[in-house]
Amino acid sequence: MCTLSYLLTGNGYELFFNRDEQRSRQIALTPQINRKNQAIYPIDPQGKGTWLAVNQQGLSLALLNYYQACDNSKTQSYVSRGQLIPTLMLQLKNTQNKFIGDLLQAIDLSIYQPFQLATFPNNLSKTVEKVNFYQWDGSKLVLTNKEQPFTSSGVDFDYVEKQRKDKFKQLICPENATREQFKNFHSSRETQGKYSVNMERFDAKTVSISHICVAHLLQKIKINFEYYDNINHQLHQQSFIKPV
Repeated sequence: MCTLSYLLTGNGYELFFNRDEQRSRQIALTPQINRKNQAIYPIDPQGKGTWLAVNQQGLSLALLNYYQACDNSKTQSYVSRGQLIPTLMLQLKNTQNKFIGDLLQAIDLSIYQPFQLATFPNNLSKTVEKVNFYQWDGSKLVLTNKEQPFTSSGVDFDYVEKQRKDKFKQLICPENATREQFKNFHSSRETQGKYSVNMERFDAKTVSISHICVAHLLQKIKINFEYYDNINHQLHQQSFIKPV
């Protein structure tokens, strides 16, 4: 399970991501600046990849599992889906081709289990509203139109998605959305914890809550990655400030 939402501002955007994982899974390494691909992201020690990253140009990528398309009868071994984002970030640094869709088409995606990838361009704002959402179902890549919040869940997906969309509508004011409203949404709990955005089950829970802020200011771009470790209850931050 994971939940992703975003807020468009006059000079950029803000992205919010709850990562839900098994309690038995090793705790992720907090976000660091990777000099090789010039991006900030946390690392999953198990898969050696990540689910969320932002580069120094202000482009963000967010990865969710696509459980509904998974074929559990297949016995082949796969590369961790988390490897995809560092791979894309490195290609974005080293190529003039800035279109994520073209980069995805050039990659052999059959090595990955089904996934959903949201891409946030560096010029995204209230006046440039274009978040792309790709789905890989194991055989084809599709660019889809989906309304936020984006949700993944391997348990009771239809009901979980409805509950989270209802909570989103309850807490977010479309005409005057604020950062505080989005933070309240991502920290919200229900009586039945397994349906909460800040999820809690006997075997799994929300292990981290991330907030990326990209702001184009006068002659510079400011990027901040705020990461709340929901296991140890610690807040971590990394940032870029880049002249333009």
